[in-house]
Amino acid sequence: MPAATPRRRWLRWTLIALAVLVLLPAAGLAVLLLTFDPNNQKPRIQAAVEAATGRSLALGDIGVKLALAPTLTVEDVALANAPGGSRPQMATIRRVEVELALLPLLSRRVEVRRLVLRSPDILLETDAAGRPNWAFAPPGRPAAPAPQAAPASAAREADPRLGIAVDRVELTDGQVAWRDGRTGATRGLAIPRLESRADTAGALRLNGQLALNGIPVALSGETGPLDRLTDPAAATPWPLRLALEAAGARLAAEGAIARPMQMRGWQMAVEARVPELQKLAPLLPDAPLPPLRDLALTAKLDEASVSDLRLTLGAAVLDAVLPGLRLASLTATLPRQDQPLALEVEAALNDVPLRLAGTLGAPGLLLPGAAPQPFPVDLGLAVAGATGTAKGAIADLRRLAGVDLALSFRAPDLAPLAPLAGAPLPPVRDLALDMRLAERTPGFAGGAFLRGLRIASSAGDAAGDLTYVIGQRQGVDGALTSTRLDLDALRPPPAAPAAAAPAAPPPPADRRAIPDVKLPLEALRIIDGDLRWQIGSLVAQGVTLRQVQARLSVQNGRARLDPFAAQMPGGPVTLRAAADLTTTPPTVQVAAQSPGLDLAPLLAALGQVPPQATGQLGLDADLRGQGADLRTVAGTAHGHLGLSVVRGTLTGSLLEKLPTDLRRLLPGGVSGRDIPLRCLALRFQAEDGMAQSRALLVDTALGRLGGEGGANLKTEALAFRLLPDLRLGGIELRAPINIAGTMRAPRIGVSPEAAIAGGLGAFLSLQSTPDRSLQALAGALGGGGPALPDCEAQLAIARGGQPGAAPAALPTPTPAHPTPAPAQGLPAPAQELLRGLFGRGR
Repeated sequence: MPAATPRRRWLRWTLIALAVLVLLPAAGLAVLLLTFDPNNQKPRIQAAVEAATGRSLALGDIGVKLALAPTLTVEDVALANAPGGSRPQMATIRRVEVELALLPLLSRRVEVRRLVLRSPDILLETDAAGRPNWAFAPPGRPAAPAPQAAPASAAREADPRLGIAVDRVELTDGQVAWRDGRTGATRGLAIPRLESRADTAGALRLNGQLALNGIPVALSGETGPLDRLTDPAAATPWPLRLALEAAGARLAAEGAIARPMQMRGWQMAVEARVPELQKLAPLLPDAPLPPLRDLALTAKLDEASVSDLRLTLGAAVLDAVLPGLRLASLTATLPRQDQPLALEVEAALNDVPLRLAGTLGAPGLLLPGAAPQPFPVDLGLAVAGATGTAKGAIADLRRLAGVDLALSFRAPDLAPLAPLAGAPLPPVRDLALDMRLAERTPGFAGGAFLRGLRIASSAGDAAGDLTYVIGQRQGVDGALTSTRLDLDALRPPPAAPAAAAPAAPPPPADRRAIPDVKLPLEALRIIDGDLRWQIGSLVAQGVTLRQVQARLSVQNGRARLDPFAAQMPGGPVTLRAAADLTTTPPTVQVAAQSPGLDLAPLLAALGQVPPQATGQLGLDADLRGQGADLRTVAGTAHGHLGLSVVRGTLTGSLLEKLPTDLRRLLPGGVSGRDIPLRCLALRFQAEDGMAQSRALLVDTALGRLGGEGGANLKTEALAFRLLPDLRLGGIELRAPINIAGTMRAPRIGVSPEAAIAGGLGAFLSLQSTPDRSLQALAGALGGGGPALPDCEAQLAIARGGQPGAAPAALPTPTPAHPTPAPAQGLPAPAQELLRGLFGRGR
């Protein structure tokens, strides 16, 4: 027992020593906390913050709550904004609470058991020059650059001096606002609640509710320990798992960051599910979102690459992108960013199914700093029985330069594609189109080159090289050749008649014959181009033209079609046309020449079916005028128009279309019979809209009709005096005819004196020895008159002195083909005269 006494003493003194070592510092610290006034430290804290940031710091009351884990509170914290900011404070916090572990302070470790931020309000903004308000610097010195990572040895030396750990953070009623000083755009993030807790291993678990631009966002996640985040010497990556949910969408990311302070060495697996993309539009107000649905995305990301990407989309109505577009599905896959992107799309446009599939170049070629490499393209399109492909490469995709794509399109029948065009398409079959596409300037800003263009179809073919120019004016330059081109086959079928609408009041009657049609001249202000086309056979309005050569050039508001030359039925024709918008009003000119054309097919092409005249048509025209519509141009016309027809016929139905007053002068029995035409010669000279006849003669089997006169093309007033020289069954009748009125409503009349003179002439023509006194009376009354010129002389004037076919001799009447005779013996004027002479009443 005596030996035990020294042991008890040793244990007692040991306990006393431990008590002294523990209780005395604790008592001293307790005395310090009881006598310490933290408000006395405000000036030192404020000065230190201002020296470090260049901003003033306002602090309210600072309090200390004594406990085994003391709590420090600070009221009304406010940090000043940058000079010129939109409000005085950059950040304010209504209350800050910091609960500290006491004993770790003895080893220079700060362990925050609980950090509470009440109503923090932070403004992040830039000024008009783009300078951010979060760039801090002492007065008179620029903001210090971001500190470089310290060597691991230095970190190990510094770490024992001070360590910080946070177990729990609570944030309530927070606000974070962003303002762009250049544009004035603002965004706001509300933080009703945000909480983080550290588990026993130090990992932080996050949970909170946010609201971005009024859209609630749920946040959850887990990160590594906070002290590991600030430890550059740590050997293991800092883990991170986050999930965001908003408007039914979910975004999740899981991975790790090797050097979190520098955001280097990170890798993440990302997964997104978005039932309706447009519901996220308030979160991204500067990025218009298409109405996509059922979006699913998975990918692996790191700071240098993207891999295992898969994007799918479900059915969606995309009228906002293109009216009538319906997406059925879309799938895009990318094994690695340096491999091609595979694409497959199923959709419908105006209920026409279409499918797009193929590959595009590696997206890695688009990353900043990537060396320019060719971007391959291999896409195929299938739509309504038609197929198309685009194959080739783009040398520099960022600038869209070096484009070399082979484009092709095949369509067995264009009709099924009509819903895509929104209008009926021509009934063209077996369409094949091939060409190579290249940019004229980077990004196609200056247009495109279409090289090796080849088109073949049931309506014809074309081949050549074209350049589509974009600039101040747009247009096409190039040359094409065609073996055959059928313009009639390129006309779409007539659209179905629309439902009958309520009858609108009839427009006011237009008493003019020349239509008030606006000429398509304004396009010349925005178009430049030079197109040459050679066509072996051209069909238009049922007329076949051969060996067609045409050149259309437009430059700086001046257009010229010169030449247009072709072999038409009957002979060659040349046409020149020009328009000049640099004058006010615009100037228009048309010239055409042909020694002889087949008249019947031309009339059929103009809609006269069956043709009411035949023969060889000669054309010599050169007219110009000023104005933006046809009526104004006609009213200012200068030049000449010459028409000649030989070796033809006039149908009886054509005579029925003559005005009633003129038809009454014709004998009965003419209607319904073809009348041989020896010649027709017309030539008018126009000066400032006044057209005067230079040649006017029609020579038929019934006789001749000549005369002179003119027309005012401004008012359409007529003033003609015609002299018929008819031969009807051995009777000659010449009674001058006056034509007045307008083109739309001509007035035709025969004066009483002329009628009497014509009757006398007809009576005298029946006598074997005409009475000289009656002949003199007929001449005095206006009968007879100057002899009409012959065909040859009038044709020479109408043709402008150019050679042409000679008129054929009229057929000699035979019993089988007699010359039409008057139904009642003599024309009406002769009958009237004879009744008066012999005293017969009506």
